[in-house]
Amino acid sequence: MSEKREHLYNFAPKLVQRKMKNISIPLVVVFLLFLKALPAQENVVPKQQNIFEKLASEDSSTHAKVKVHQDKRIESLLVGKKTGNYSHEDRAISGYRVQVFSSNTQRTAKNEAFRKEKQIRDEFPDQAVYVNYTSPFWKVRVGDFKTQEQAQSFRNQLIETFPNMRSEVYIVREQILISGSK
Repeated sequence: MSEKREHLYNFAPKLVQRKMKNISIPLVVVFLLFLKALPAQENVVPKQQNIFEKLASEDSSTHAKVKVHQDKRIESLLVGKKTGNYSHEDRAISGYRVQVFSSNTQRTAKNEAFRKEKQIRDEFPDQAVYVNYTSPFWKVRVGDFKTQEQAQSFRNQLIETFPNMRSEVYIVREQILISGSK
């Protein structure tokens, strides 16, 4: 019995070696072909598109295109936020905004902030309105004013339009984004 086992032990490695020789050549050929195909695929990487470019590209099945009519600053701001780059014309400077709301009342502050934002946007569509949450406060600030006098003038307009906000409305110093094309 032991001679049979010994013979099998000696025979098995030779059998495995023969099988490996038969398998290894095709395997090496396939591997080399795979490596040769890799550099060709690297050159075929499609350019990433922003949302506006994707909308403007033709649909493959209907051949429809979306035409977006908007100020170019909107696209530059949205694309800039995504990539972390702003237009070379945009810059942050120290300026002023008018704060119209600040609350840390957990149950109502968020809804109240967005309600006030809508009110102000409806009345003053040309002014930027910012809703910020810095725990635990919800704040609503309006405008990008370079000088305190500009902010004061707008504050007066706000109080005339919304007299019930008089006690909450005041000027704050903040970094503002000024566009070179404004």
